[in-house]
Amino acid sequence: MSGLPDEVGGGTIPVMSSPSDPSARPGGLDEAQTPWSGSEIAVMIGSVVLITLSAFESLATTTIMPNVVADLGAQSWFSVASGAALAAQLLSTVMAGALSDSRGPRPVLLSGMALFVIGLGMCASAPHIAIFVAGRLVQGLGGGLVIVTLYVLVGAVATDRHRATFFAGFSLAWVLPSLVGPAIAGFVASHAGWRVVFGAVPIIAVVAVIPLLPQLRRFHVEGSGRDPGTAHLAALGLTAGLGVVILQLAGTSTGWGLVAMAVLGITLTSWSLPRLVPAGTLRLALGMPSAIATRFLAMGALTGATAFMPLVLQRVHGWSIDHAAIAVTIGSVSWAVGATLQARVRDPRLRMRLPLIGAVALTLGLLPVTLLVWASAPVWPALVGWFVSGFGIGFLHSTLSDLVLGMSDRSEHGKVSSWLQVADNAGSALELALVSIALALWSGAQGAVYLPASLVALVAATLAIVSAARIIPGRQGAPS
Repeated sequence: MSGLPDEVGGGTIPVMSSPSDPSARPGGLDEAQTPWSGSEIAVMIGSVVLITLSAFESLATTTIMPNVVADLGAQSWFSVASGAALAAQLLSTVMAGALSDSRGPRPVLLSGMALFVIGLGMCASAPHIAIFVAGRLVQGLGGGLVIVTLYVLVGAVATDRHRATFFAGFSLAWVLPSLVGPAIAGFVASHAGWRVVFGAVPIIAVVAVIPLLPQLRRFHVEGSGRDPGTAHLAALGLTAGLGVVILQLAGTSTGWGLVAMAVLGITLTSWSLPRLVPAGTLRLALGMPSAIATRFLAMGALTGATAFMPLVLQRVHGWSIDHAAIAVTIGSVSWAVGATLQARVRDPRLRMRLPLIGAVALTLGLLPVTLLVWASAPVWPALVGWFVSGFGIGFLHSTLSDLVLGMSDRSEHGKVSSWLQVADNAGSALELALVSIALALWSGAQGAVYLPASLVALVAATLAIVSAARIIPGRQGAPS
């Protein structure tokens, strides 16, 4: 490892040159005056295009998922259909990090795009919920390959000064999709059916990747050429993903079937997942492990709440799908606002505290959201809280991406980026799996039907505060 956490922003990651830009950081210039290199601009443009597309798909899927499971006659599969893609990304993010370090990111990125498109096509044409979930799995495999390679490219070409701006740009790429994506998805699903939404995205994806191809050829990130242990990593990723899927499916069962699947899923996940993140992550060791744990917990809380808000607004408060899309938009816009503001914070020690500030905002915002499960509760406090939660995750998520890359050497950015994405995907997928089981057990109880979903998210957010407080300057923890 090179560079201490309290040196992020003025640190040590080397900058790669390109033929068209021999010097990414001209000598003698102050960092604040360092011009953007051609490689940095190319990566920013290409990444924003891809993330914008991914954001539209994600927000659209969240908005229309209640319609999907209703149309396919599979209400109990809601958590599985929502979380299957995240579970699959556990495998692909691990593989993407190893392959990017050994072979370079270009082939990994293109393979990911192909799988992403194929998976969406399967979802669009699915005659049964099982086929739809299979498509979500394939889509998730592709999405994991894409996002990790984008992180690797940022680590390879961005100066320390510009790296925070990249991750703010990644969050800003969600602004336009968050403003129009849920509304468009809701309108299309209401008038033309949800299949059109999934069918249109692959066409846009093919168009979106075309301008990225020449951008990729403008620079080359050398892989190490060494054996990354892909077979071992693939086995761990597959075991973790399978464990999460089994946990999600447990919620569709009853009685001893639910118990058996829950035990098997917990066993597989608890064995494999700790081996896919830095040592000490589960016990919240100081530094890097706690940074990864914070992403795990915070993203789990946010994803769980995001998945169920449109469902609760429609089923409990009688909102139409078009109106329920407003909640998705509010959270995404406030995320982008928080991410933009964090990029303006330059003081290294203050940046170290931004994840804690973000975790506190996330938790406070979820408090009124929890009350939304009761039909008598007013909706507007929950929407205000949802804005606060989105702002908090914007502070936390983008800052952690910057800090964690700053803690590591460039030769390990594939592995470190994989840790970040494993945390994002595992936290989100496991949260939805736990909610699936909790709802199955709660179904016969009196009271608010969706209360377990809100409580699980709130507990995860509270634990994120504890974890964020342990990202201490000067302590990085040991990688696994």
